[in-house]
Amino acid sequence: MKQGVTQCEWCLTENSNDTTACVSCGGPVSILEPWVLQCGWCKSSNRRDRVSHCDNCGGQLPSIPGSSRQPEPPRQPRHLNTAYKIKVKYTGNASMMIGIIFLVIGIPSFILSMFGIFNGTINFSYILFTLMFPIIGFFLVKRSNKKSNQKLNALQLGIPTRGVIQKVYMDTSQSINKKHPLKIEYKFSTPSRTYQDTVRVWDRANLKRPSGEHIWVVFNPENLKENNLWPPLA
Repeated sequence: MKQGVTQCEWCLTENSNDTTACVSCGGPVSILEPWVLQCGWCKSSNRRDRVSHCDNCGGQLPSIPGSSRQPEPPRQPRHLNTAYKIKVKYTGNASMMIGIIFLVIGIPSFILSMFGIFNGTINFSYILFTLMFPIIGFFLVKRSNKKSNQKLNALQLGIPTRGVIQKVYMDTSQSINKKHPLKIEYKFSTPSRTYQDTVRVWDRANLKRPSGEHIWVVFNPENLKENNLWPPLA
C-alpha cells in the first residue's frame, strides 16, 4: 500500500488519506485500519484489503463484508490444520472444557464418597451430590464432541453450495469478559430443500456484513446439521 493512500472499503479504489469518501463510488474510506479481519482458522488479525490468506497460518480469509462471494472451496477431502482441529474440539470449545473439568473433579470425588461404604458411614446425599458432576460432565463432553465433529466433517468433506446471510446481530445471551458474540443467521440451498442455520462469531467486523451477502456453505447432504461457512469466520 502506498504511503498516504488508502483503498476504499467497497470498490478498492485508492484514495488520499485526506478524504473520507471514495472518489470513485462515494463509499466511506477508513483511514486507520481498513478491513482488519480476524482469520477464522487461527484468529490472527489481517489487513483483508491487502491479502487473501492469513499471514500467520496461510488459511483462506473471509471476504470483505459486502463484497462478492469468493472462489469455490477446494475439492474434498480438504486438509485442516491440526491446531485448528484442537481449537474446535477442545481449547476453543467452552462446553467441552467445562465438561472435562466436571469429569476430572467429579470422578475422584465420587470414588472417595464410596469409601464410606467400607467404613460403615454411608452418606447417600453426599454420594448423589458427587455423582452429579461426572454425569453432567459426561453429557457435556458427549454433546460438545458431536457438535465439533459435525463442524469439522463439514469443512473436510462437505459439498459446497450457495449461501446467503439473512441477519447479523449481537447475541446478548452470552458474554465473555463483558463482551457479547455476534450471531449470523444464514440459509443455503440443497437438492432437497433450503436449510437455515446460525453461527456464533466474535470478530466485530462481521457486524458490517449486510443481509443478502453471498457466502459459501459446505454441508453433508445426508445430515444438513453438518454444515459450516467456508472459510469459517472468527
